[in-house]
Amino acid sequence: MLRQLKIRFILLAVISMTVTLAAAFTAVNITLRVRLAARTDTIIEFLYENDGAFPIIPRDEESHIFHDEIPFQTRYISAVLSDDEINSADYSHIAINKIPDITLQIKEIARSGKKKGYYGTYRFGCFEYNSGLMVIAVDCQQDLNILHTLLMITLVTIISCIVAVLIILTVVSGTIIKPFEENRQKQRRFITDAGHELKTPIAVIQSNAEVMEMIDGGNKWIDNIKAQTSRMSNLVKGLIELSKMDEQIISEKEKQRIILTEIAANSVEAFSASAQTKNIQIETHIEPNVAVMGDLEDIVRLVGILLDNAVKYTDERKKIEVTLTQKSKKVVLTVSNTCKGLDRESVKKFFDRFYRSDASRNSDTGGYGIGLSMAQMIVQNHKGKLNVSYTDDERVVFTAEL
Repeated sequence: MLRQLKIRFILLAVISMTVTLAAAFTAVNITLRVRLAARTDTIIEFLYENDGAFPIIPRDEESHIFHDEIPFQTRYISAVLSDDEINSADYSHIAINKIPDITLQIKEIARSGKKKGYYGTYRFGCFEYNSGLMVIAVDCQQDLNILHTLLMITLVTIISCIVAVLIILTVVSGTIIKPFEENRQKQRRFITDAGHELKTPIAVIQSNAEVMEMIDGGNKWIDNIKAQTSRMSNLVKGLIELSKMDEQIISEKEKQRIILTEIAANSVEAFSASAQTKNIQIETHIEPNVAVMGDLEDIVRLVGILLDNAVKYTDERKKIEVTLTQKSKKVVLTVSNTCKGLDRESVKKFFDRFYRSDASRNSDTGGYGIGLSMAQMIVQNHKGKLNVSYTDDERVVFTAEL
């Protein structure tokens, strides 16, 4: 549990930081790209308004975009086309070896029908000009390279931050969740100590009830005392077992090869009598020689909890299905039973301690709401998964993967 908590804390922190950095850097990159496109579009429109060339700009009219260095800094071509042929073009602002390629590109830009956009590293604009079309293309390769470099820097920065934060959190996570762990230990100690303290008065009450029955004979009051003390004794026992199982780690040395086929078959046979009292049929599909590595006592308890839960909450005269299969390296145990009128939202809470649904999981069945929590803990201690679902034909399905 503690290890899972550390992992979740680290993942949540890293994901939050990654999303934040990614959103911030994405906004910066998009903003710069949009500003570059807007600035280039302004230059293109300025060139169009001046028949495809830069006029001489008086110094008193200079701005942050147009100044006397702009004609020398801008690499562009302007061409006038009609009937898909170039009538005139100004190639003086690009390299001579690029003229054949840009000529073909200008024709493709004119055929595209777009008013503006990018073609390779060129930002272009198309305008109606006399009886033809004027295409102005500005080379943005230098600016695009800068944006590409910024993007690479962004990615490296994000990855570096993730690695740094991951290392830091891995080192300090134990200190951060230490108060939580101490609190959990105190809770477990309290449950264990209180359980042991309760055992004595419960045993005394049971003994006195039996003596009273022997002296005065049985009556409904004594029967109630015995029933409730027995119920309380089982509850205390369950709480102590749950507390001991919490944070239990099964080492590889403690694991043994368990024939789950035999355990499932024996458990079904053991619960057959209680199922018959409710006219419930138990149908099995158990593959032979299915084995797992684990703790024998816990695996037996797991199968027993699932079957006991199914018998308690199955509608009378209905059916329980038990399936055991070997899938690749995983063993899948499925126990399903009919339970009409169950709230689908309540199914998600079945593994919560002391939870009982009003519809089908109440104190009349004798449950305490800790059995399924214990089953989930057993599966987790064996590095498996325990899931529950409620099907459309009103069946509760528990699936344990080991």
